[in-house]
Amino acid sequence: MPLTPAEASYIFNNNLGLRYGTTTVGAAYGFMDILGDGEDGGDKIPPIREVMSWLTNPNQPRFEPRWHDRLWNSCGLIVALSAAGTVILVSQAAPTAERYRFDNPAARGDTYSFRKCNRLAPDAQIMARIDYGVGDALPEAEHMPMPDDTAAVDLKTVEQLFDAILATLKKLADPPAS
Repeated sequence: MPLTPAEASYIFNNNLGLRYGTTTVGAAYGFMDILGDGEDGGDKIPPIREVMSWLTNPNQPRFEPRWHDRLWNSCGLIVALSAAGTVILVSQAAPTAERYRFDNPAARGDTYSFRKCNRLAPDAQIMARIDYGVGDALPEAEHMPMPDDTAAVDLKTVEQLFDAILATLKKLADPPAS
């Protein structure tokens, strides 16, 4: 399901990102990585005119399905890192570092994740917590390593994490009326 303008605004207003673990100490994937292809393609910080265009209509062809492909690939890398665990949606995740390739036949688009934010700001906040998978979680690390092997990742777990993140984003951006 495409992003709504409310979801895009929530992402922008909070500089939202995704981190494996339960604390804000370390790296995250930044959701404002809205342009560019490949490992290093595109501006790390999108020009304001592009941001404004994305906020108005996040479903334009230059943004979609790219945004959702990046989320899928980021979920694939997280599940490859740990088949079960916790991810958090965090604020202050400016996407200023590299992207990682999800080297799997189920990868989407150009196969790359969102750009990383190598270190969250000290005032980063946890906006939501999502548990995923079955089994033991890999211990949390300050820096998210690139998984060695992404070919055998459990795609059902990737899909469940992907869907849970989108559902959580929807709840955060479009809270039910009281």
